[in-house]
Amino acid sequence: MSASFFLITGTSRGIGEALAHRLLGEGQVVLGVARSSAESLQSERYHHLKCDLADASVASQIVTKAESLLEAQSFEFLCLVNNAARLEPLKPIGECSSFELEAHVQIGLIAPMALTSRFIHTFAHLPCRKKVAFISSGAAVQAMPDASAYCSTKAGLTMFARCVGLEQGQKEGGFETVSINPGMVETSMQVTARSKTDGEFKMAPYFKEAHASGKVQELDPVVGKIAKVLMQHQDPGTLINCAEMES
Repeated sequence: MSASFFLITGTSRGIGEALAHRLLGEGQVVLGVARSSAESLQSERYHHLKCDLADASVASQIVTKAESLLEAQSFEFLCLVNNAARLEPLKPIGECSSFELEAHVQIGLIAPMALTSRFIHTFAHLPCRKKVAFISSGAAVQAMPDASAYCSTKAGLTMFARCVGLEQGQKEGGFETVSINPGMVETSMQVTARSKTDGEFKMAPYFKEAHASGKVQELDPVVGKIAKVLMQHQDPGTLINCAEMES
């Protein structure tokens, strides 16, 4: 049986790195994208592209790399996982600079939109099963003070996934789309959120209490659920909450 091909952004750490490792262990082929190297992902089936999603022009570069890999091998399933995101700035909107906001929205919303656009345009003709997944967050539906940029980009990305799902659901052999909310997971983003003082970030006590009370999940079990969702079929634009899935 042919392997599946996964293009994952943000594979140098956190969910992206763990998900790539999991899929490689299942025999899949992964193209990872990150600003830095992914030293832990040592496999002949892992390909890495070092680039910065803050640069609006990299979407074409990423898809061109994926295209070269797909020309060398046929796959039964092709999946883009838009995972990369930025947490900062975590402060009142009146204290956020235009530069901070532009960089945040570029990585968290514009880059996945542009990458999805190029991915669909380039590979729509392929007869295999195709999918675009978005790593979402509870912040997409739960407003938080001092996190307006993060909440807004996650909400925007979830709506984008729904819209693309409506488009693709009308096409014969179209791309599946799904948003996946992993819940509170022990990653560097969680560490950053709870390392802030109460004066720096109004939600810092919430994240500290969640960690102290054991509400923050370990990474590996959550990544296992995400990998399972990626392989399953969903209605276009579905939002999956990992917390509602059986272990």
